Amino acid sequence: MPFRLLSLHLSLCLLAGTALAQERQWTLDASDQDAYLVFGVPESDDLGLSLWCPIRKGMVNVFVPETGERLGSGKTIPITLKAGDETVEIKGKTEENLDAGVASAEGQVAADHPIFEAMTKADRFYVNVGAQEIILPLMEADVQGLLDLCRKE
Repeated sequence: MPFRLLSLHLSLCLLAGTALAQERQWTLDASDQDAYLVFGVPESDDLGLSLWCPIRKGMVNVFVPETGERLGSGKTIPITLKAGDETVEIKGKTEENLDAGVASAEGQVAADHPIFEAMTKADRFYVNVGAQEIILPLMEADVQGLLDLCRKE
């Protein structure tokens, strides 16, 4: 009996460890109206960053789910994006994130801005929101696929 309990306990620990070890990855998805390039754990609520756009409207929205600050809703906060030698600062609007206890932020940048071309060549992408810096890998990010859907024809 003790062996069975020990085996069950070890099996549960291994399963829990496997679930915790799943890492965030880039996923490109599109509907008839919008396209999304998301950095998160697939089929979960774990989201690190979302780049999305209305199809063929020429603008890309940058959504940061957690700014690390308690700012409330409707505030303006700078969002700085950097890839390679290219940097752009955009104005983000905050929204209260009740799940995280901090604000989320979202801003827009033109789909033809050089930051996106730099992202297709860089291995890392830096996002600064307020005092928080997020560093994301770009090796499997289909930035070009997103741009193909976002840019005006």
